[in-house]
Amino acid sequence: MYSNKITIYLVLFMFAHFASAQGEEPLELQVEDNLELQNVQLESPYPYSGQINILTQKVKILKLQQEELRLEHEKKLQKLKQEKERLLLENALYSAKEDNLLAKQVSIEARLSLENAISDKQHKQAKIALEQELDNLSINNDIAEERNKQNQLNFDTQLSELNFRKLKLDRQIIEREKQQEWNSQVNNPQNYPKEPFVDGKLTISDRKISLDGPIVFGTADYIVERIHYFNNKSQEYPIFLVIGYCRGGSVMEGVRILKAMEKSKAPVYVVVKSFAASMAAVLTTLAERSYAYPDAIILHHQVWGYSKGNKTEQLERLKVLDEWSNRVLSPIANKMGISLSELVEKMYENSSSGDWMEFADNAVKYFWVDYIVEDIQDTSFIQQPKLEIINPGETAFASNNVDQRGKQFSKIPQPRPFDVYHLYNPDNYFRY
Repeated sequence: MYSNKITIYLVLFMFAHFASAQGEEPLELQVEDNLELQNVQLESPYPYSGQINILTQKVKILKLQQEELRLEHEKKLQKLKQEKERLLLENALYSAKEDNLLAKQVSIEARLSLENAISDKQHKQAKIALEQELDNLSINNDIAEERNKQNQLNFDTQLSELNFRKLKLDRQIIEREKQQEWNSQVNNPQNYPKEPFVDGKLTISDRKISLDGPIVFGTADYIVERIHYFNNKSQEYPIFLVIGYCRGGSVMEGVRILKAMEKSKAPVYVVVKSFAASMAAVLTTLAERSYAYPDAIILHHQVWGYSKGNKTEQLERLKVLDEWSNRVLSPIANKMGISLSELVEKMYENSSSGDWMEFADNAVKYFWVDYIVEDIQDTSFIQQPKLEIINPGETAFASNNVDQRGKQFSKIPQPRPFDVYHLYNPDNYFRY
């Protein structure tokens, strides 16, 4: 009985080991579940027949389970084989692709190597051609440079010839201009006689100052500066104040001119050609020497002014006027050998307006002018007068007008004081 139990346990152990190997739970667990059945069957006459049956059933079940596991295993194995084959195929495809890419890469490398070789060869050929071109250009440049040098030499030669001709022409022009300049001026040396009045002829040098027009603000500066200049240049030779036509003007300016004339180291002589009135007549009369054409007019009158305001203000202005009259006219009266009041009386004896006018050849008797001259030689005019300057008489009467009768006439300027027209005008064409 004991040996039978051992045999049964051995069989169970083997099945349990087999089930364990297949991943099933051990048979001994299943056997333990049937202990109660075993205990019941041990009491039968064949105590192991029930267990054997049970084990037989178990064996069958295990065989079925084993078969099921085997089929499942084969199914999994088949899947694994398929997966393996798929992976093998994919690996083969990848390998083929890699081989293809490698072949393409090799082909590209070969093509690039060939292209590089061709490019290197072309580059070398281009380099050779470029070097040849550079050599050709260098040779051409050398040839062109030599030609340019030759052309430059020819140009320089021609330019030298032109410059020589121009220099010759310029020299001729300069010589001609010098000749024209020489011909357009007096080339004799300037004469500065200490005594300019000889045998009725007065010689005026370039040490002269012109006075034309009224004496206004600035006239004194103009004349006094020139008196100083000629003194600084030489105090030996006389200075000439030449009056063409002057109506007089500012007393203050005139007195400054008188002072400069009196204090000048070089003598200042006044020369009247046409008209010297008022302050200009004072300058003529009070000069160290005065000369005049016989037909020149000298005119003296009282100092003229104006006043406004109340009586007191006008009386104050009258005092100033009296003071200037004493300062300016008293020296003239003294030179004439009469008093100031007598001078004023004579002014009104000769003219109701008090304007005492005398021609120079008669003014000498009153000591207004020192010398009458018939000939004045002005040596200061050493340049030829400008040809483009037109005589004012050629344009003064140029305008034509029509009067109410439809007759044409031309306006002429009104004559200056003490001047008249001596004009042939039978048809009354010239009018003013």
